[in-house]
Amino acid sequence: VAASLRLMDALGLRRKESVMHQPFAHVCPFDATGLAEDQKRADDYVWVKGKGGRVRWIAVETEPQRAAIAHARTLVNSRDGHMGNPAHSLKRNLRRLDYALEKFGFTRAERGVTGHGLRHGHLQGLYEAVTGGPPPVRGGGAAAPDLERAARLIVSAQAGHARLRAAGAYLGQPVVMRSKARKAPPS
Repeated sequence: VAASLRLMDALGLRRKESVMHQPFAHVCPFDATGLAEDQKRADDYVWVKGKGGRVRWIAVETEPQRAAIAHARTLVNSRDGHMGNPAHSLKRNLRRLDYALEKFGFTRAERGVTGHGLRHGHLQGLYEAVTGGPPPVRGGGAAAPDLERAARLIVSAQAGHARLRAAGAYLGQPVVMRSKARKAPPS
């Protein structure tokens, strides 16, 4: 469970993606990704099959990402093993993850947090790395429009969403959009 949470934090995975993650089979060199050379950000990438069966590639760029993958590799039974208990169904493995979070009080009701918050934190960190400041949801000010758009594109792609607008769920509304909403005449 801890290794799955660590993967959620380091790679921005959903809970189902972290439980299904295969730390050997899902990590490959850039050359095996099929991505264009101008998209290369790292030597290794993690492939994730997300919602709707869409595949996305996550660059393994940081030491925490490498450490989370290395730790996960020590816990699986085989090179094609996944993070869940192989004797149990996906549904049961997900329930086990949820149970552990509940047992230690990581619930919205008890502490105001959830495991999914690790994904949000990772994606907000990506935004901050691009813009140099925190996202609006963390009280960040206005970023330059070109940086704002670039950061939102990166966050949207890393999260596995096709629409730029989906980044708002993780980052909050840009300052420009909030000020336009305030100035809009009542209907």
